[in-house]
Amino acid sequence: MGRTAKAAVVREVGGPYSIESVELDDLRPDEVYVRVEAAGVCHTDANMQVMVPMPAVLGHEGSGIVEEVGAAVDYVKPGDRVIISWPACGVCPNCLTGRRYICDNAFPLLFSGRRLDGSQTIKLGGEWISGSWFQQSSFATYALTPVESLVKVEDDIPPEILAALPCGAMTGAGAVVSALQVGPQDGLLVLGGGGVGLSAVMAAHMAGAYPIIVVDVNTERLALALELGATHAVNAAEEDAAARVQEISPGGVRYAFDSSGVVASWKVAAVSVRAGGIFGVCAAVEQETLGGSPHIMLSKGNRIQFIMGGSVVPRVFLPKMIEWYRQGRFPVDRLVKTFPFSQINEAFAAAHHGDAVKPVLLMP
Repeated sequence: MGRTAKAAVVREVGGPYSIESVELDDLRPDEVYVRVEAAGVCHTDANMQVMVPMPAVLGHEGSGIVEEVGAAVDYVKPGDRVIISWPACGVCPNCLTGRRYICDNAFPLLFSGRRLDGSQTIKLGGEWISGSWFQQSSFATYALTPVESLVKVEDDIPPEILAALPCGAMTGAGAVVSALQVGPQDGLLVLGGGGVGLSAVMAAHMAGAYPIIVVDVNTERLALALELGATHAVNAAEEDAAARVQEISPGGVRYAFDSSGVVASWKVAAVSVRAGGIFGVCAAVEQETLGGSPHIMLSKGNRIQFIMGGSVVPRVFLPKMIEWYRQGRFPVDRLVKTFPFSQINEAFAAAHHGDAVKPVLLMP
């Protein structure tokens, strides 16, 4: 095997993580070993565990230093700092036409626990286990990843900031800037004030949108949303969110964006998006819904747009996000709370209970 690492192993869906020694497979010509410096904790790492056979090594928001490259790799060299972002096959019709965020092979690349050809990358105690989560499994001190997933970055940004960007923040900001293309003439309703929703708020603020209305049930998240650029905050636990949106923006808003994945958000969006508007969705709702009666959206000619990865190309979009951060226009550091790698279970608990917007693990 190619390299040993310490990894957070989960043995059953929803179970605790344990830090154990694993072995990474040998590099293939198009692959790279990355010494992981930091890894973001995302709800996808918890919610989508049912997709991968157990035991498994998860983690899909890694940042770190290139340690070794395969024979065919020329994009990076040892010593380069990188973000490990979303994988794509690079050869399907969507990839070839610049839409790698909806790669035809997305689901096996993200959730199979294997390379696209079905081979495995991580051994525990001499036995193969699920790795290749988002083709990185970055809850480990080393990650094996295809070079296609890497974004080369400069050395002046802390690793915890880099690790906060490649999934949740990219999805929220990309949804506003790329997928929905919100502009100064538009109003935006953001349903859910987690890391994805707050990233959408920051992007909408940069775009000059008004109003920017955030709906959540966490008072601290709502207060933070106002500090990050939201113009209005609505606590759905204390007031009728749909009625309040109509008070703020009579007739509704042109765009709504949901990262919460709850039916209640769809019901608010259905009556809050004005005729001809678009409801952007990046989180699977817990049951089938069109926000109540489908006639609500039908009568207004609304469009529901499902958004994967913010509808962006990481090598193009992530450097822009880093520059926005440098300029103080995208203060993603306000979302980050760091935890040592050994406290991965505490980091997940903090995310689950709302005590941390964006937990990030720092590797030893």
